Amino acid sequence: MAQMHGRTIFAPVSKEDPKHGRWILPLVVLALVLFTWTFVNNLPPAPTPTTTTAGAEDRTTTTDAPEETTTTTLAPEVVAFAATVDALSARADELRADAQTINDEYDAETTGYGATRDALSELRIATTEFNDEVGEIDVPVNATDEWSNVTTAAAAMQIAGDDMLDGLVNTSGPEKRLGALEEYNIAAATFTQAIDAAKAAAIETSDDGGE
Repeated sequence: MAQMHGRTIFAPVSKEDPKHGRWILPLVVLALVLFTWTFVNNLPPAPTPTTTTAGAEDRTTTTDAPEETTTTTLAPEVVAFAATVDALSARADELRADAQTINDEYDAETTGYGATRDALSELRIATTEFNDEVGEIDVPVNATDEWSNVTTAAAAMQIAGDDMLDGLVNTSGPEKRLGALEEYNIAAATFTQAIDAAKAAAIETSDDGGE
């Protein structure tokens, strides 16, 4: 507004906003809000934690009673007896194998008469010594009944060993020798079975405290 010669003159008022900067800040804020909203919406969804509750059917309940551990200490004489009869059983198997091999090689003419006679003589001596050894075993009282079968089988092995040699030397045909071989094998197998029964009886009664 200006005064000229005592008159007041009003200048025209501009309708344009002289403060353009006051609109910039709201626009910037709006732009940031829009950008943030867009960015957040484009993010992949976060994994949803799951909680698994085991049902009754998923739970395993053990109702079995705990296993009992029993430590058994055998009497020294029973331990010694078991070791001795195991060795005798192995020896009987060796004698039976030797008898079979000697006769098989002779029948196949792999070994001659003289060598077979000597081999059967040695087998006879070994079987006799074996039978004597069995008779000298100190048997636990609770295994004496079963041991009678052991001594019977060992004696049968000795008889069959004698007959094998006699069948070769004093018999014209192979029937006696081969028949004696069969008896020898049967007696040796019976011996090992009787040994097992006697050992089991000795160990069982020792576990029961000798009752």
